[in-house]
Formats: sequence, C-alpha cells, structure tokens
Amino acid sequence: MAKQDSVPGKVQNQGNGKFKIDKGDQPNEADVDIDLGGAGNYVVEKLKVNGTNGLPKKMPDGKSIRWFNNFSIKENGNYIKKKYTVTINDLQGRLGNGSLVIYSETHTPPLYYYDGTINGDTFDLDDGDPGAGGAP
Repeated sequence: MAKQDSVPGKVQNQGNGKFKIDKGDQPNEADVDIDLGGAGNYVVEKLKVNGTNGLPKKMPDGKSIRWFNNFSIKENGNYIKKKYTVTINDLQGRLGNGSLVIYSETHTPPLYYYDGTINGDTFDLDDGDPGAGGAP
C-alpha cells in the first residue's frame, strides 16, 4: 500500500509523550489518546482511514472493518518500535461482540486481530504505524 495521506490539524501534543488524535470525518471514527511513556522527539500524524491510500475494508476472513482511527508515530524520522498505550473512549461499546483489528505495514501480517489484553478502553501497541478498528 502506498503512503497514507495525513490529515492536518488533528493532533494535539499534551506534553510528556502524551498526544490526543482527533477523529476524522468518517462515521465510525473516534478520538484516540496515546501515552508514549515520557518526552521524546516524536512526530505524530493523523492519517486518513479511507480514500485511494486508505485502510483495507475487510479482514482476510471476509468480515467488514469499522476503522476507529489511523495514525503514525515517528521518532527521529523512523516509526517507533516501543510499547505505548492507546485509549479509545468507549472501546468495548464500539467493539460490541466484535474484535479489535490493527493494520500496520511494519507488522507481519499487516492486517491482524489484536491478541493482547484490552483493559476497558485501553490497549498497548509497539508499532508506530497503526490503524485501529473493529470487525465485524
């Protein structure tokens, strides 16, 4: 997949490695809070979830995906590869009986069901180029 388009004006740096990424204009999108665990030379961008360079619409098993947000985190020009915390308000309600889905070109496979622990509205990632959504 080609480079995904950024959406300017949607990221708020709250200091000390904490960022708020505002939702885009798609119906299922949600605001996301990320905590990188301390200050750093981070560049955080909101990315589009649809369009020419958008995220996949279905899982390999055919289930439709509702994308909640898509963003990138770079440090010193490279996607980060360190653990950080993601919070999506009412994540459990958004998922319903579905599963959390992650898409990242830096992960193998790039599109997968999240297999970590979800604590209420919070989960951990270690990849700087994720899209997060729910299926079905």
